Formats: sequence, C-alpha cells, structure tokens
Amino acid sequence: MSATMALPVNASPVSTTDRSNRFDASTSSDLARIRSEYIEMPGLVLTLPQAARLWGFGTQRAADLLTVLLDAGFLTCDKRAVYRRRR
Repeated sequence: MSATMALPVNASPVSTTDRSNRFDASTSSDLARIRSEYIEMPGLVLTLPQAARLWGFGTQRAADLLTVLLDAGFLTCDKRAVYRRRR
C-alpha cells in the first residue's frame, strides 16, 4: 500500500461500498444463487447456520454473502437473527 493510500486508524481496508468491486466469479455466482432462492421462495426465512447448510457454505462464507445482500438492501435480519427478503 502506498503512502497516499494509507488508511486511517481503525478503518477497514474494504468498505461496504467497495465490496461490489472485489467480487470474483464464484462470489457473484453464489450471490445470484442466494438471490434466486429468496425470489423463488418468498417466505424463505433462515438463520445463519441454516443458510450455511442449505447452500453448502462454511459459516463465515455464508455470513459474508448474507452481509453483502443486507448491505444491498435485498435482505433484512431481525433481532432473532433470521434473514428474509426485504419487502
């Protein structure tokens, strides 16, 4: 990282708005798969462990993907930590 690109203390190297710029083909494919599942099953409500099992991801991978969809406004997560499509 060059001196001109130094991050402030406590700053994340990839902000929420920058996430869309760093997707590889696998991530884009996984996000499309999750979106299509929620679209095809409008009442789908999943916890993080359920989502990881359903799509065959590790818990961290599932959390990362769900976070991207939360940030994009496609999903919501309530106080019970269940993910559902935003209406």
